Amino acid sequence: MKPYHRIFPDAQAPSITLELTQMSGRIPKGSYAFVECYCTRPGCDCRRVTLLVLNEKMRHQALICLGFDGEGPFCGPYLDGSSYQVPYASELLDFCVHTLNSRPDWVLRMHQQYREVRELVDGRPYRGRDFPQPGDLFYRALPSPDLEAMLKESVRHGSGLRCPHPPCDEGDDRFGMVRLVELFTRAGASAPASLLVALQDELHRHLLADPLAVEELVSLLPALSRNARVDDDRVAAALRILCLTLDFYQVEVEGGGPGARQQMQRLQSALALRIFREKCPAELRFAVADILGQCRVKLIPELQLICDGGAGEAVNRFDLFNSAEEFIPGVLRHFASVGLSSPFAGAREILDLVSVSDPEMRPGLTWELMNADSTLLREIAALLLFNADPEQSRETARMLVSVDGASLTPNTLRRLIVARNWFPEPTRSIVDQTINNARKARVQCAHLDRPDEETVYASCLDGSGTQYFHILVPDGAAYAGCTLMLQEGYGVSDCSLVRLETRRDRDDFIAAARSQRCCIESTGDYLDLRVCQALAEGTERGRVPGHWLVRVAELLGRDHWKGRPLDAGQELSRLREGIAESSPSLLLVDAHLRSLEESGEWHRYRALFGSWKEEGRVVESVIDELRASKGGLGGAAVVERLCDQVLEQKRPLLLDRLILETLWLKSAKEAPIPWQRMYHVAQAVADPSIALKEIPLAVSMARESFKSYHKRSKDGRQHGGESA
Repeated sequence: MKPYHRIFPDAQAPSITLELTQMSGRIPKGSYAFVECYCTRPGCDCRRVTLLVLNEKMRHQALICLGFDGEGPFCGPYLDGSSYQVPYASELLDFCVHTLNSRPDWVLRMHQQYREVRELVDGRPYRGRDFPQPGDLFYRALPSPDLEAMLKESVRHGSGLRCPHPPCDEGDDRFGMVRLVELFTRAGASAPASLLVALQDELHRHLLADPLAVEELVSLLPALSRNARVDDDRVAAALRILCLTLDFYQVEVEGGGPGARQQMQRLQSALALRIFREKCPAELRFAVADILGQCRVKLIPELQLICDGGAGEAVNRFDLFNSAEEFIPGVLRHFASVGLSSPFAGAREILDLVSVSDPEMRPGLTWELMNADSTLLREIAALLLFNADPEQSRETARMLVSVDGASLTPNTLRRLIVARNWFPEPTRSIVDQTINNARKARVQCAHLDRPDEETVYASCLDGSGTQYFHILVPDGAAYAGCTLMLQEGYGVSDCSLVRLETRRDRDDFIAAARSQRCCIESTGDYLDLRVCQALAEGTERGRVPGHWLVRVAELLGRDHWKGRPLDAGQELSRLREGIAESSPSLLLVDAHLRSLEESGEWHRYRALFGSWKEEGRVVESVIDELRASKGGLGGAAVVERLCDQVLEQKRPLLLDRLILETLWLKSAKEAPIPWQRMYHVAQAVADPSIALKEIPLAVSMARESFKSYHKRSKDGRQHGGESA
């Protein structure tokens, strides 16, 4: 990153300056210049600017990062956590935010300067996509990214003032597979999904750029394992990369990617030579064979023989398949070797195992677990009820009801009672019979404690109806960080936990939650409401949430989560009663009309409503039909037609989302929009006598859908032109 006036020495001095004749807040009197700095790396299109704040003595005061597109966790503006900041830097950031919102000419000038820098560095006209208009974005100060997010940033940015672009020197080992192993090691297997996705994208870019990357990876594996001081974390990271690489080339092969089949052959041949023929350490051979057994790829004959045991290698996980009698001892040996004592983590291991084993063996393996002497294994067997496949879930339930009720542990009984309502029929009836069997056998139900504290963060709903929850709750001597993803049309689609041992771990977890767009502190009551609605939606579709949701319910002391569908009319009545009790004037017609009018501008809050638009074939067909008509493709006509033919069809979904957003705002400690205003819009959508084209928010959604269509069409034409 370099200051604009150093890239163009003849350019004028920065025009954005804060002049204070006296102290303001904590900012001393004086002059503060905001110097725009841009990336000068050839070929980079990071679309960012860094604002270096200098006082009249040219001393560094603050460093502010800003992305022009207003999307992603690093859109900013935020204070760069890796740079020195004066104690009053946050107030300088507030001035910057205010100026960005009140001076659109400054934003436009930075866009133009960015284009000039790119044209100078790259030696050709700038071909990037159009920048958002200043009025389309509403800027607000964001917290500095947390350490985990900074690791994600380092994948593309490097450190300090570098731009978000992979290093150009591909010949340096630090930028090849060695670098990727280091990044995966630092992230760990339990990193947030967004970080893992970023690392996976970087791996894909490296595989596409360097055909020899697969051999480099395979050569690294034995080198790491034979090191005098073996780093288990690095070996594990390299094995994760191997698994992702196999998956990547499998997708490329299925999609007809050029050279993908040859690269898959190259990778497998290297594994056969470097790992198995050259007799690497046994643990590495077992681990690689395990990965090959799990991956859904077509293996070359040599590797297939190894995975089938024909090469004299005992490579199957736990050595389980030699005889049924060895199954239980093999599982216990494996759990002991990795220090596993949690039935939830054990269930994950067993689910991975049965997913790659012979389907005919699964019932037998499950039955062995249910009748094992080990309490841990019996508790794991009960958790296998929570299988995404409804038939396998029912099959496990039938076996569980057949075992001696006295063999169920108190913890298993409690878990079945807590989760019985999560199962669709007829599985729920079978679970109820299992509970009765345990009670008849006088099994005591384990006590469920409610925690003394819990912290809940909830995101807004995006345009697909997806919402995230991040919960911090005590877990013994440490804390647990729980993440839930609720998805419209699916229910509880994902649930994960991470153990947080230190205060720094907890602070990082909260910072990661807050760094997500519009993820704000909420309440346990709102969490309960949304989980119960998601359970109802999942049960209706025959889906069972994963077993980690049981652990979350235990940690939170929730024994009352059961499916309760959203009742739009009832919720609207409750919201109206709440307004009538606290602020009856907000129910007047003038307040209602003001809220509706304001809703037409809510898309300026990109984090809240940027994805509330319609895309896909249904939009294209409406626009194509209008283009073919005599009236032509006028913007107003398209917006009206989209409201009438597309949004009206989804009116019930839109109403549900608006009600859930209203409840989200009502529960929030720092709501970006007063919840009463969104209530008025939801009330209007609930009134069938009001057409959606008369509601400004719906008109805005249609307009954004039309803009998105135009952008896709333009990008398609540009791509087609370049290909030609």
